[in-house]
Amino acid sequence: MEIWPKALALLLTPPGVIVGVAFLGFLIQIWWRGLGNIVVGLCIAALLVLSLPLTGKQLLAAIEASVQPLPPLSAKEAKQQADAIVVLGGGRYADAPEYRADTVSKPTLERVRYAARLHRTTGLPLLVSGGAPFGEKTSEAVLMQVVLEEDFQIKPKWVEKKSHTTFENAKYSKKILENAGINRVYLVTHARHMPRAVWAFENAGFKVTAAPMGFATPTRGERSILGYLPSAKGLALSSAALHERLGLLWYKLKYASAETPRKDAPATSR
Repeated sequence: MEIWPKALALLLTPPGVIVGVAFLGFLIQIWWRGLGNIVVGLCIAALLVLSLPLTGKQLLAAIEASVQPLPPLSAKEAKQQADAIVVLGGGRYADAPEYRADTVSKPTLERVRYAARLHRTTGLPLLVSGGAPFGEKTSEAVLMQVVLEEDFQIKPKWVEKKSHTTFENAKYSKKILENAGINRVYLVTHARHMPRAVWAFENAGFKVTAAPMGFATPTRGERSILGYLPSAKGLALSSAALHERLGLLWYKLKYASAETPRKDAPATSR
């Protein structure tokens, strides 16, 4: 897998981009002290604003506004919209001491939990999707399969182990489900990641019903003074929001030829 796109994404989102511009500001100070001070000051201000939990929540809310949580559905109603559930991997917990092996990360576990709930509600078969992007011995999909079987007593019907990106999640899932005659899917991933995931899956030829989870809802504490105090969590939320916007833009540029919807691809159901 090419690692440079991920490295570039880290450099173009906070805190990487702020540190880079601040370093540039220090260099500018050598020749133009006033201008350099302005650049460094703006970087400090940006770091402060982006570190506020309320800023991060608002940036994520703007992305999540394009998707809605699934309404309560009966099994019959659910099967009228899709024929399978696809849940995307969201990282791993490497060398977990308590499990003595790799297992799913917290974001992946959150997705798996919701997918298990959706499976029990609808009775639809599950496909887990996620590879080993950095050459790990076990793919994320297999880790998800283990958790589903051992902790949720649910056996996924399909395991997609080759993908390294969201675009490849869609590409390789399409190959598997096409052989099963399935084109309509519930897509499970975090709400912030859903716009990019829907874009990829629709352009792979799927009819997608978004099944988002993990919305950025502020806690009671974050609605008070805590939401106005800088924190590592606030910066992480802001970084995640900017990462998703950058990621969707990158997909549309890199896979521009795939952006035009196919004539036989139905519109997205949300």
